[in-house]
Amino acid sequence: MNLTGIFEQIAREHGTTPEEVRREIQKSIDAAFDHPADDLAAYRLRQIPCKGARPTPEEFIAYAAQRAMNEI
Repeated sequence: MNLTGIFEQIAREHGTTPEEVRREIQKSIDAAFDHPADDLAAYRLRQIPCKGARPTPEEFIAYAAQRAMNEI
């Protein structure tokens, strides 16, 4: 999965930079970790494999894509 290309495409479509797209995704991930909707949401967030305390945008997207593929 080439997320760099996806971030670039999103950036072009929204008149911004790929770095800003990535930063905004990370801010959303951080907000979800800081304020999970409920205990189940907190549990599910902890199930996302990541190298650090929180997933990077790349780690989160890879996890979400894999989950979606498993649902098909």
